[in-house]
Amino acid sequence: MIRFIVDSTFGVTREFAKENGIKIVRLTLLLDGREFVEGDREDWSVFYGESARSKGVAKTSQPSPRMFQDAIDEVYAEDENAEILILTIGDRLSGTIGSANIAALQYPEKKLTVMDSHNAGPSALMFLEELVRASRDGMDYQAVIDYALEIRDRFSTKFVPVSLTELARGGRVNKLISHIGNILNIKPVFEYKANDLNILTKALGVKRAMQYAVDSVPDEFERLWVLYINDDGLVEQLKDRLFKRFGMAHIDVEPMCPVGGVHIGVGTVGIVTFEKEKKA
Repeated sequence: MIRFIVDSTFGVTREFAKENGIKIVRLTLLLDGREFVEGDREDWSVFYGESARSKGVAKTSQPSPRMFQDAIDEVYAEDENAEILILTIGDRLSGTIGSANIAALQYPEKKLTVMDSHNAGPSALMFLEELVRASRDGMDYQAVIDYALEIRDRFSTKFVPVSLTELARGGRVNKLISHIGNILNIKPVFEYKANDLNILTKALGVKRAMQYAVDSVPDEFERLWVLYINDDGLVEQLKDRLFKRFGMAHIDVEPMCPVGGVHIGVGTVGIVTFEKEKKA
């Protein structure tokens, strides 16, 4: 049986994890001298509430190899013949995969593969869901791995941060540009795809930036979600723009994990897509 282990940034719900035997390895957040384990998405409001009340700056920490080893042992305790695929947040954003690789070295005789998802947050969750579906449809272990490598770079996240402060703090935006952008209300549209983070454009104001994000979505795609970070105040505006362009009847809305929130900023909205395979 194929079993999946992922880190907590994927935002897997308790129900989905239980139904599919998925193990979660937790990242941690440090705020005001306190350590917060990034729990299930149902518990994320606890950290966000503490962060809103604090004047401090939160830091994040990747899981240890021992934590991945514990998750692997739990799987083998349930099924000693399990075939395991470990997926992690893209290494462009975190060194979590390094811990997973160290842990995997302890099981040389097992069918155990560690893979960089090349994604983060809701896009990583969408990727995971596709692999779980493939496994449940009867795809064998090697076929699932091959399929994962084939599709992982077809997921993308386009997002518009309300503020550039957090991105500048993490070194992903120049601090001077961040300061000027915040003053002049210049909003960049970022895209994280194929484990690479780029600025697609800069727009005057959130509304124009959101429209650019909508316009940059491919005409055809397999799936589409809207994401937000804690504050969903811009979600309906973004959904309306997507409804107008694509005429969709429904759009799922997914939250971003606290680890992502710390580095990107509360209030951010974005679009996650699983693009159709390009024809040769």
